[in-house]
Amino acid sequence: MLFKSFLFTSFVLTVFSRTVSAETVDEYLQKKLEFFGIKKVEALPVDNSDEHKTKVMLGRRLFMDTNLSGNKNISCRTCHHPMMGSSDNLALSQTEDGKGVLQRNSSSLFNIGDKSSTFMFWDGRVHYHPTDKVFKTPEVALNGKTPEASQITSVLTSALAAQAIFPLVSDLEMKGKKGDNEIADTTNNLEAWDKIIERVTGESDGKTYAPLFNRAFPQTKNKVQKINIGHVGEAMAAFMSEGFYSNGSPFHNYLAGDNQAMTAQQKRGLIVFIDGGRCIACHSGNLLRNNTFFTSVGVPSYGAKPFSKDIGRGAVTGMEFNNYFFKTPSLINVALTAPYMHNGAFKTIREVLNHYNNVKLSLDTFDLSPERRKEFPVELEIMNSQADKEEIFNSVQAGFLRGGLRLGPQDLDDLEVFLTEGLTDPKWKPNQFIRGL
Repeated sequence: MLFKSFLFTSFVLTVFSRTVSAETVDEYLQKKLEFFGIKKVEALPVDNSDEHKTKVMLGRRLFMDTNLSGNKNISCRTCHHPMMGSSDNLALSQTEDGKGVLQRNSSSLFNIGDKSSTFMFWDGRVHYHPTDKVFKTPEVALNGKTPEASQITSVLTSALAAQAIFPLVSDLEMKGKKGDNEIADTTNNLEAWDKIIERVTGESDGKTYAPLFNRAFPQTKNKVQKINIGHVGEAMAAFMSEGFYSNGSPFHNYLAGDNQAMTAQQKRGLIVFIDGGRCIACHSGNLLRNNTFFTSVGVPSYGAKPFSKDIGRGAVTGMEFNNYFFKTPSLINVALTAPYMHNGAFKTIREVLNHYNNVKLSLDTFDLSPERRKEFPVELEIMNSQADKEEIFNSVQAGFLRGGLRLGPQDLDDLEVFLTEGLTDPKWKPNQFIRGL
């Protein structure tokens, strides 16, 4: 629920302070979490079938294989590394040749395989309707009830699986430029995907994935299906769903009934998250995100010079109302996924909180220090004219954000501790890195 007036918000906070004084913090939080439908996160179901285990193993190998990129110089793991919070820790991910930057950064993959993940990419340009089993993607041959490339869509079972095959055919991300390699020299995505399949099922480089595809997808062994890019997407989705699953944070343990799992300050921060900061309005559910919710939070806009403004969801829907809207990410392990926002505008969680505390001031004063600019291989440009800043600020729909959260120093401290400590799964800390991922 979005509170639209500060008068009502003040009333809620007054009631909140009286309520907490009359009952324990744990009792209060239990009621709040129950009200918002946030409950214990179950462990992944165990599937010991040879087909599943082989699919995950195949997906892991494909995820790390540079052979899928046009110039054989980059893999999916390059931009989604387990040691870097399942991303690359870059504000703007670099192009495949390392000489330029993309418009956005690479999203983290924690719990990316959750069944609610029906939209992919920051702008949601890949979508899967699980009931109708219909895709909407940048490739029209995959879209609709009777897609042209039905041999591919008949294999794909999720938005994640569909998303996995698109960076492979992006010139800037993995494919490379025309003249560089045989994949980049194709004339469309379907041809490029076929060339990738030729690579991974052939005998080049002294190895072939064909036997693993046959075990993971038995229909390919019997020649009922020909191995295609859909099998690649499905295998990588199986690996990402299992390999980046996370439910061991203090917050998760607290949801499971361990009242001692979070510290007193983390609990205070959770209360601010729900009541004072109203973060729960967008970051809802067990994963503290809303996969179907796109919104603008007034993020400063910048990129490689000459900069072409990134309007996010608006470019996908064609609706001006959606300009500067981006998908609401999960906050699980958020301390490991800096820098923040779709373009890494903020380096720390505290900078994000300060932005939310006064969005207008943040937009008016945003700049990149000389030190930050040195992190990029190209010259940068910021949308910082008065008209630009007003356009971005006016895209913010939530009244409580337009007015600023107005949290005090103690609230900010408590909220930051909840986000950084309460939501971090110890097994994903770099010094606790799990071998094999």
